[in-house]
Amino acid sequence: MCRSIYASLMVLLTMFLINGLSFASADFESLSTSTNSLPSTHFEEPESSHIDINILVLSFHNVMARNNKNVIFFYNNLINEVYLTPGRTYVILDKMNGIKAGAMYWDRNCISFLAYDPSVEAGHQKIFWNIKEDGLYHSWDNNSWQKKKSWTFNHC
Repeated sequence: MCRSIYASLMVLLTMFLINGLSFASADFESLSTSTNSLPSTHFEEPESSHIDINILVLSFHNVMARNNKNVIFFYNNLINEVYLTPGRTYVILDKMNGIKAGAMYWDRNCISFLAYDPSVEAGHQKIFWNIKEDGLYHSWDNNSWQKKKSWTFNHC
């Protein structure tokens, strides 16, 4: 019974996507051919490939061995925790508007840290964090890592 519900939902979702795409395509075509359309310069691509949209991307990857316990993560004083399973990545999209704090708990150890600090990140919109047995590592390019914090025992 569950499989038939999922199959029905997949069919409906597929039909919706196909109809939505053809509807969006038809609307754009009618806009560009109508006499009341916007000037063509409105649809030109910007000269620069950089678009400043002020969206922050925070990536947290638990690189601990798979037999370790999950890391419990709290972001920016939110009530709901996130369980970071070893080998998995968790991504947060947020506004670039001020300091973002985090706290992690692993077994009886903890780390509190600034997930994003505008004065430190120097305009970087993508921040990568690796969670290891010996602490928390930071990167701007997902290649060069710097250890930022060590786990502490019951002192968060």
